[in-house]
This record gives sequence, C-alpha cells and structure tokens, in this order.
Amino acid sequence: MKQDQSAAISRKLILLVFIPCVIVTLLAGWRWVVKLRCERARADWKSTTLPLLAELTRTNQEVIQELDSLKAGGGVLGHRDWIGDHVLLMTNGEYLAYAFRHGFNSGLTDHLLLAHGSDDHWYYSTYHFCNSMVAIMADEPPGSIAEFAHRYSAREFDGKSDECLQHTWP
Repeated sequence: MKQDQSAAISRKLILLVFIPCVIVTLLAGWRWVVKLRCERARADWKSTTLPLLAELTRTNQEVIQELDSLKAGGGVLGHRDWIGDHVLLMTNGEYLAYAFRHGFNSGLTDHLLLAHGSDDHWYYSTYHFCNSMVAIMADEPPGSIAEFAHRYSAREFDGKSDECLQHTWP
C-alpha cells in the first residue's frame, strides 16, 4: 500500500513539474515565432521603403513642397515647424526625408526610422518616435543632422544593407 501511495505521489510530483515546463516551453516557442514573423515583416518593409525614399529624394518635388510648408510654419498637426509627414527640417537648413515603422512597445520588435539626408547619407534609428513623430513634437528642432543623429540614436548606413535593422536605442 505504501508503495502505491509513493508511486502516486511521484506521478503527481512529476506532473506538477512537467506541466509548467511544457507551458513555459510553449510560451517561449510562441514568442520566438511571433518575433521571427515581426522581424521578417520589418525587413520586408525596409526593402520596399528604401527605394521609395531614394525616389522621393531623387525627384525632390514632394520634399521641396514639404520643406516650403515647414518653413512657412506648417508642421505635422501645426505643432512644430520642423516635423513634416516625410521630412524633418534642421535649424541649419539640412533635412532628412524619412519613413517610420512603429514596432511593439513591449520590446518584441524594434521601431524603425529610415532616412535619407540632404547630406546624401542614409540613417536609421530604432528610437521610439511613435506614430506621426508624436514623441518628438515637444522637442526643440535639432541644429543639424549630426545633432539629430546624436539625440535620437540614428546611425549612418549604406542605404541598402540589413545593417539598418540593427538595434540603436536604448
């Protein structure tokens, strides 16, 4: 009888240890799959966005119109005169033509800003600008692209490679 009780207790103990381990493994696997899918979607977004930004800055018509609007005081939602829908204007006249992808605030997938500067350099950042650049609207405009890069953890890259998918902030 004691052996039956001992075997029953051992089975219960094994189940009490085994079930949480299975649950933790399933949750970790689910998180890994979701993260992989999100990173793939982010990489696909980068692949379609870089040529669009290159074309935008090559033709410059939309950039010029937005720069004129910003200089006239027509920033996003009228809040700032340096943040446009596709252009960020520095106080020294330099600008970044940009596109932004909002990631997860949970840290599962980084946000991603891609930008082509008037200095003909490409930049990327994982800083949390939020949708429509809301997180920086209250900030004073940077004096230059270099100041913008320093303030918002932007890094230069070649404008093509997956280097721009690397984490920059925090």
